[in-house]
Amino acid sequence: MSDAQVDPSNITPEQFAEMVRGASDEEIGSTIRAAGSEAVLDRIFEGMEQRFLPEKAQGVDAVVQFVITDEGTEHPYALKVSDGTCDVSKGKADSPKTTITTDVVSFAKLIGGAAQGPQLFMTGKLKVAGDLMFSQRVMLFFDRPS
Repeated sequence: MSDAQVDPSNITPEQFAEMVRGASDEEIGSTIRAAGSEAVLDRIFEGMEQRFLPEKAQGVDAVVQFVITDEGTEHPYALKVSDGTCDVSKGKADSPKTTITTDVVSFAKLIGGAAQGPQLFMTGKLKVAGDLMFSQRVMLFFDRPS
């Protein structure tokens, strides 16, 4: 990953996944911070809305709270899945069905396909509060970059 070449507004999910897969944790973190952690996270969540697969979330009416941490700063995003739609908003949700908390590097690896949720959970890099079984389904609601 090269700090100078990353513009979160112009990167595709496939390009992001390729960059994450070929980089160390330190490279991922420094590149995200150089591009602006919030801008990168905004783009990731925007991409999640675009890659939502309604057929995978049939019958789901829930809010998933993501809390992504980076150097002591929390970046909360609420993902609402309802009636075949997915809407993301910044901030904390009132009563999420599940809350997923992780650091920015682990989140980038999860989204980019370089790490799996259960691995991150078992190593303490991903924490879940609320409905653990439901949290395991959340990433299945999205078309993942190959």
